Amino acid sequence: MSWTVQNDLIFDLGLHTGEDADYFLRKGFRVVGLEAVPELAERSRKRLAPWGNRITVVNKALYHERDIEVSFYTVPDKNDWGSLDRAIAEKATYRSVEIRVPTIDLSWLFDAFGVPRYIKCDMEGGDIIFREQLLAEARRPAFVSLEMNDGREGEIMAACGYEVGQIVNQWMHPFKRPPNPAREGEFAAVTFNGEMSGSFGLELPAEKWIPLGDVGGIYRRWKDLRDIDQELAPGWVDLHVTRREALA
Repeated sequence: MSWTVQNDLIFDLGLHTGEDADYFLRKGFRVVGLEAVPELAERSRKRLAPWGNRITVVNKALYHERDIEVSFYTVPDKNDWGSLDRAIAEKATYRSVEIRVPTIDLSWLFDAFGVPRYIKCDMEGGDIIFREQLLAEARRPAFVSLEMNDGREGEIMAACGYEVGQIVNQWMHPFKRPPNPAREGEFAAVTFNGEMSGSFGLELPAEKWIPLGDVGGIYRRWKDLRDIDQELAPGWVDLHVTRREALA
């Protein structure tokens, strides 16, 4: 099967209220946003409507099987915690509401829209489904980010053919600014907030890319410190990965 990366395309898996998608669009990219919760999908459609056909909102859940309906757990008091897993949604803190949602898989997204330059995955437990499906795929984007949950992300992304990565603490985003001139798309002034995934691709610090074999150990040291005192290791972390050739 012949395919090429579409360098003007980004997949936003976990669209939420469209904060990241709006930033990607302002940078000149086309965006496909995946959001399971109907109310959030509609909110993003309305917010991003001025971008016309450069934004596509898919109101479905990424799942092991496409074209079925599954239970999804929304959290009215914390709407960015919705998950296919009730325990992950509630985190022993909030009460969730069960809804039924239709499903797709990663192959369907590639078939329908092409292979993007970058996939942002932030789906509260759905990251594990995503990484399993990416591992089974022959088609892969140049850059991927996903939330770290168990420290195996580097190992699995290496099996997907990626070579280097960097761990990014999401809590630090409000203290960072994107480079100007831009190194991905066009420059768009932004103040990142806690609902955004921050910089990506070539706009991440070049000196912080490390071999993926080193990622797991760094994550475990961060996690150990966080378990001792969350004020010493605040926040949560994403892993960004790529191949060395994409950094050249």
